[in-house]
Amino acid sequence: MLTTGYQLKAARALVGMEQSDLAERASVSVNTIRKMEWKGPETLTSGLDTIKRVQSALEAAGVEFLNHGQPGVRLAKPAEATSAQRESIEAKAGVVRSHAADAADRAMTNIDASGTEKADRRAALTDEPSLIGRARGKGNPKPGKT
Repeated sequence: MLTTGYQLKAARALVGMEQSDLAERASVSVNTIRKMEWKGPETLTSGLDTIKRVQSALEAAGVEFLNHGQPGVRLAKPAEATSAQRESIEAKAGVVRSHAADAADRAMTNIDASGTEKADRRAALTDEPSLIGRARGKGNPKPGKT
C-alpha cells in the first residue's frame, strides 16, 4: 500500500515517470502528486480514493509496493505472456525472419559464389540469435570470436 511521500517519489523514480505523467494516468492534478510527495516520510493524508488511483497507476507501470515493517517499492516481476501474446510475437518474428531472408537474398544477387556458399551466407545472416544481437545493438561479432 502506498503510505508515504518518499515511497511515492521512489516508485515514480523507479519507472522513470514524471509527475505530470503520473497525474494524468491517475486522473489527479499535478499539484496533488506534488503535495503527496512533499509529505516526505510522513503518512499521506490525501483521500483514500486518490491514493488508490495513484497506486494503481504506478502498479500498472510495473511498481510493486512493499510494507514489510517500513514502506518500500520494487519493480514487479513481468507477467507471463498469454497464449495470444505469444502467438502475436511468433507471427511478428516470422515476418522479421522473412524480411531478413529477402534482404540477404537481395544483398547476394551479384556475389560470385556457389549456391551452397550463398545458402550458408543466407543462413548466417538470418540466424535468429545473431539477428537478436544486432537488433539489441550488439552488432556483428568480431572475426574469430563467438
